[in-house]
Amino acid sequence: MKNTLSITVLAAIAVMFFSPHLEGQTSKEFFFPVSYVSSSIVYISAGRDDSLSVGDTLVMHHRNSIVGSVVVFAVSRHSTASRLAGGNGPVLVGDTASIIKTFVNPPAAPTDTSSGAPQMIRRSPRLEEENRRANREPDENIVSGRVAIQYSGVIAEDSRYNLSQPSALTRIEVARLFGTSMRFSMYGRTYYDLSLNNNQFGDNAPLQERMYEFEISDEEPGEVYGYSLGRITSRFVGGLGTFDGGQVYYRSGNWTSGALFGAQVGDRTMSIDGDDHRGALFLNYRSSADFLHQYDGTVAYARELYEGNLDREFFYFQNLATIGTEWNVYQSAEVETQQINNGVRKTSPRLSNTFLSVNYYPLTWFSANIGYDASSNIYLFESMKTIPDTLIDRNYLQGYRLDATFRLPYSISISANGTFRTKKDDPRDARTLGGIVRMSAIAGSEYNAGVRYMNIRGVYSNGDNITVDLDRTFFYALSVAARFDYYRYTLLTVNQTYTTYTATANINYRITRTVYSALNLDRVWDPTLNSYRLYLEAGVRF
Repeated sequence: MKNTLSITVLAAIAVMFFSPHLEGQTSKEFFFPVSYVSSSIVYISAGRDDSLSVGDTLVMHHRNSIVGSVVVFAVSRHSTASRLAGGNGPVLVGDTASIIKTFVNPPAAPTDTSSGAPQMIRRSPRLEEENRRANREPDENIVSGRVAIQYSGVIAEDSRYNLSQPSALTRIEVARLFGTSMRFSMYGRTYYDLSLNNNQFGDNAPLQERMYEFEISDEEPGEVYGYSLGRITSRFVGGLGTFDGGQVYYRSGNWTSGALFGAQVGDRTMSIDGDDHRGALFLNYRSSADFLHQYDGTVAYARELYEGNLDREFFYFQNLATIGTEWNVYQSAEVETQQINNGVRKTSPRLSNTFLSVNYYPLTWFSANIGYDASSNIYLFESMKTIPDTLIDRNYLQGYRLDATFRLPYSISISANGTFRTKKDDPRDARTLGGIVRMSAIAGSEYNAGVRYMNIRGVYSNGDNITVDLDRTFFYALSVAARFDYYRYTLLTVNQTYTTYTATANINYRITRTVYSALNLDRVWDPTLNSYRLYLEAGVRF
């Protein structure tokens, strides 16, 4: 299904208050690279040795822009797993995560007071190296990225669901292109589908190419003008998704105004749809306060055209605010300008999508997140399509959600979470309630373990889900994880109960500083589809 063309306009928010500086304390900003990204989890190459802990909120940076934030839920010595907490753009491998840590300044060592120099805060050599890399001086053609080969396979009892797909992935970023302020980025994947049913979706050729990003940009922070060309995703108007075209802007102080226009890119094939075009005018305000007190907001007006005729028109509002070390807020909303009434298009503003995520971290041992998501179907006038409109990760359920995490001694954390969705036109309300208990560095070892329980009341089913996981890191280079998942559910329409078991093994091995490999194997016992699933990857980061 093709992406809808989006348009957006925003209203700005936000109250900024500044926390007083406490005498005897020092705050420092640390930077860490993103090593891997799944559908809902961001893995960061830093851990306890780098002063990170469960509940920390890190700000995500893509190039020179803030694209969102994550909250840490699991930590080993050298690696961290975190969940997306909101943002205005995708988080990608190679992006940077940052956090400000406050330390109590220790008194000068009693054995050496002759120099009068203040005692320095001790940091790991690895942390110092990451900060040097993140703050290095611009140079000509600074190249980074990764090249990898991958294999995905599924063997199921029903051979129609078998999959065999080798692929190659390339991601390259070149900063300071030819010594200028330009930047080039490319992210693509080529795969060969060996499955017998590789043409079930109409793609007769087994060899396929997917280009997710191909962009040349000049967005130097200190410059007045900037632009992006190619296959891009606008950080100002994230609701438009990926498109082929261009974006230009003009910056004056804290204000940025601009325009963008391009052709729609297909969700599944990543090909260009020449009949669908999208464009937007936007206005952005970004505060110049310190890192702990920032606001970034965009208001945009956008239009989607099909064969030159208006298909959709709406406003888009996007806000991200960081208020001290305690608060982080992300919000986005869309307002449709027109609706169909008795077959006639009429001006009738209607809120079609809104998303709110608030992270609160008042104490070192407690953090919480509260959110709300409401989406509705969008009717496209000219192309005669109705699509579900939501800009957020599909792991989020429509409705309200609340998460709270308590950090106890001995590296134990307890999390409680729940979601609630009003029924609207469905037969009944839906909700989930559950909790997670995790322990890191069990008895001072490199073992980490966790247990999760979820009670699920769906629209058409009731179920219980239990997950147990265990992981360990060996010699800093090898990490091994195992997980077992139990899901028992009853379909209310037929009053039948089913049980699904899933066993998962995951191995990641860093062969050298740049060469890595990964293996993920699943065994699924399901009443309708038993299967084995395999994923392999080996590559080079540079």
